[in-house]
Amino acid sequence: MSEPYEDAGVGPDHIRVGAECLLSVMQQHFMVEITEVDADTVTTTFPARDYPVEGMTADLEFHDRLGIDLYRCEVVAGPRKRPGAVVLRRPKTCARARHRDACRVPTDLTVQVRDRNHVRRYDAALLNLSLGGALLSSEAPFELESQIELTVSLPAEPTHEIPARVIHLTEIADRRPKALSSGPERIIGACFLDLDPAVAESISRYIWRRLQELYPPS
Repeated sequence: MSEPYEDAGVGPDHIRVGAECLLSVMQQHFMVEITEVDADTVTTTFPARDYPVEGMTADLEFHDRLGIDLYRCEVVAGPRKRPGAVVLRRPKTCARARHRDACRVPTDLTVQVRDRNHVRRYDAALLNLSLGGALLSSEAPFELESQIELTVSLPAEPTHEIPARVIHLTEIADRRPKALSSGPERIIGACFLDLDPAVAESISRYIWRRLQELYPPS
C-alpha cells in the first residue's frame, strides 16, 4: 500500500543544532538530537555503543502530523569513535512520505468492532495503527472483504467510528480456558475506507505522540 517517497529537496529548518528527530539504522529507531552541523557532516546523540559503523546507511526522520521528511545519510563515524554520538555525511536531498503510507505504531489499546450489516459489537485488541488501517486481535467472526466499523477511542482524542474493510485474516492458537472464549481468536487486518479529514488529523496526532513515547530522547 505504500507509495515511493517523493523528492522534496532539503528543508533548511530540519538540519540544525538542537533539532530532535528519529535516527533509523539497522531497522531500529532512536530518538536523537542534532548537536553539530557543518558543511559536510551532521552529528547526533546516540545511545548504542557498538553500531552503526563507518559506511553504513542511516536515515534521519522528521515526523509531523501528516507525514515524514526523510534524509538518507552515510555514517562517517559511529559511537566506537565518538562515544554517545554518530557523525553522518550531511544529506543533499530530502524525501517526503505521508503517514498513511509510511508510519504504523504499536498500541496497547482496546477498540470495538462490528460488521456494518449487524448490530453486535466485539472487543478487539488494537495491535497497531496507521492512517491507512489497523491490525486487530479479536473473536469477531468476520470474513475476508467484510465491511466493518471500528469504534476507536485514542488517548486525548474524541471517539471515532471508522469504516473499514477486512483485507487479512489469520486464526491463531487460543490458549485461554474454554469458559473465557466464545470463538477462535483471529488476527484481522483492516483497511480504512473514506477516512474523514478530522479523523485522519486525530490519528496523526496520536501517531506523533506515540512515536515520542516509543522513542524518547536519549
